[in-house]
Amino acid sequence: MKQQEFGECPKCGSANVQQLDEKSWFCLDCDWDNLSAITNGNDELLASLRYGNIHSRRIAAQSLINIGDDERHLASPSDTEALLEALDDEDADVRYFVAVALGKLAAKLSLNKLKQLAQNDTSALVRQGAQTAIEQIESFSD
Repeated sequence: MKQQEFGECPKCGSANVQQLDEKSWFCLDCDWDNLSAITNGNDELLASLRYGNIHSRRIAAQSLINIGDDERHLASPSDTEALLEALDDEDADVRYFVAVALGKLAAKLSLNKLKQLAQNDTSALVRQGAQTAIEQIESFSD
């Protein structure tokens, strides 16, 4: 069976598409709002982020982008430790989404690690996400 490849999102036409695994794709522009709400707190989400397979870690990390969404109430500042650990994930997508999430949380404790990622990560996407997070955190400090 031939794997389907997307040069652009079939829903919105964006070229900002990420492959999650052999059968799953995620549009960085239109799929954010389609992530399901987590209704039983953060424990399962954080457990997936820490201990899940690559697919579940990516989904958990992507869900964290919705921090601040009043209907989803996903992560809180008390989750910062788990998020900091995830910045060391082997998967660049996980590191990117977690960096962006930390920026939305204005997690000052993550600044040193984010600055390291912004300078040294092998993935341009992670470097960009870390830089955005740094800017968000520093803007909250002003």
